[in-house]
Amino acid sequence: MKKILNITMLVAFIVAMSTAAFAMDMNMDHSSMQGNDKVTGSMHEGIMIMEKGIEDMKNGADMMKNPATMKEGMGMMNKEMMPMHNGMKMIENGAEGNPHQSMIENSMGNANKGMMEMMKGMGMMKKGTAGGMQMVNDGLQKMEKSLEDVKAMTGL
Repeated sequence: MKKILNITMLVAFIVAMSTAAFAMDMNMDHSSMQGNDKVTGSMHEGIMIMEKGIEDMKNGADMMKNPATMKEGMGMMNKEMMPMHNGMKMIENGAEGNPHQSMIENSMGNANKGMMEMMKGMGMMKKGTAGGMQMVNDGLQKMEKSLEDVKAMTGL
């Protein structure tokens, strides 16, 4: 009987502490955990960031063709991922109220798909799978085309 009482008290204590910890967590400020939701900058800045990122990624892709510089090229491309996402977010935020808003957002969606394809190609190259470099280049082309479409719609 004493064992059951001890186990019951332990379970009650664990539940009480878990509830208190959960309640404390609910009152915390989680604004620092929201990622790209608070990216600020103009559409023009986003376009400039993406142009630079695509150029750097192309250089990284060229380095990846050579086995001796492949790792350095992948590092260069990985370094540009977050700035590219931030640039896309700036463009989407800047498109609000623009008559071409839905088309610009669609173009940024296509750019994101291009980035995903490029990352998949990078993974294939790491594994030595055939076709990885082609996927990297195709993804870069999609990203570049999406950016050119946005520039044409906005006149920038």
